[in-house]
Amino acid sequence: MKTLLSAIALALTTLSVSAQSTTEPQFKISCEEGGWMRGNTENKRYCETRDLTMTAPVGQPLTISGGANGGITVHGWSGSNVRIRAKVQSWANSEADAQKRVKEVTISTANNSLQATAPGQDEQYSVSYEIFVPRTTALVMNTVNGGISLDNLQSDIKFKAVNGGVSLASLGGNVTGHTVNGGLNITLSGSKWDGTGLDVQTTNGGINWKLPQDYSAQLFTSTNMGSIRAGFPVTKSGFMRKELATTLGKGGAPVKAVTTNGGVNLVQGRD
Repeated sequence: MKTLLSAIALALTTLSVSAQSTTEPQFKISCEEGGWMRGNTENKRYCETRDLTMTAPVGQPLTISGGANGGITVHGWSGSNVRIRAKVQSWANSEADAQKRVKEVTISTANNSLQATAPGQDEQYSVSYEIFVPRTTALVMNTVNGGISLDNLQSDIKFKAVNGGVSLASLGGNVTGHTVNGGLNITLSGSKWDGTGLDVQTTNGGINWKLPQDYSAQLFTSTNMGSIRAGFPVTKSGFMRKELATTLGKGGAPVKAVTTNGGVNLVQGRD
């Protein structure tokens, strides 16, 4: 009997540990993937990752600055706080110099803001973030040389990128943003957009839409220099501009994505 009780206790402990571990965020970013190089003469790299935790903001957005070099990935999750993994790297003429640059980088989480700083005026380093936030956390993000990826969020989101593509998947709320040089990859899920709507644009880059067959929304997409491939009527406005405006399913919130220079591809039927 004692042996049986011990076995049951051990099994319950194992299940408890297993349940706790499954709730922890599973980071994918690491020093083994990707890369960033400042110049051909600086061929020695040093990289490290840092894990941080923040209290989720209440009543105001979490502001994330990608700095001069680095991308931002944000996942919505069921946890109550913000979990962060920062990948900090630099290239230099020697590994010692590259390591020194990385060690000088400070990552601040004060005042509901996430940003990296280092001594001097030249940002001779790269910081990329993978972040897990409660799904309703409002976000404000910007990058210069780096993309932005967002998924499983239901919130007020604003983003701005200069050189980097943007990936948006399984979102809701009020999502607005712009990238200058980079494509937009948009994956809609569920039966409708839950929230105010989606309004995003790129200057130089294509747009790829994926949405379920029975999705309901007011969809608008356009390009000034490019083609539109979709199973809906496309209208021309002006010399080169092409537009697609249609009511999907029962209609609903507007979902809009436009490009100046780039093609548009829309695939319906995959959830």
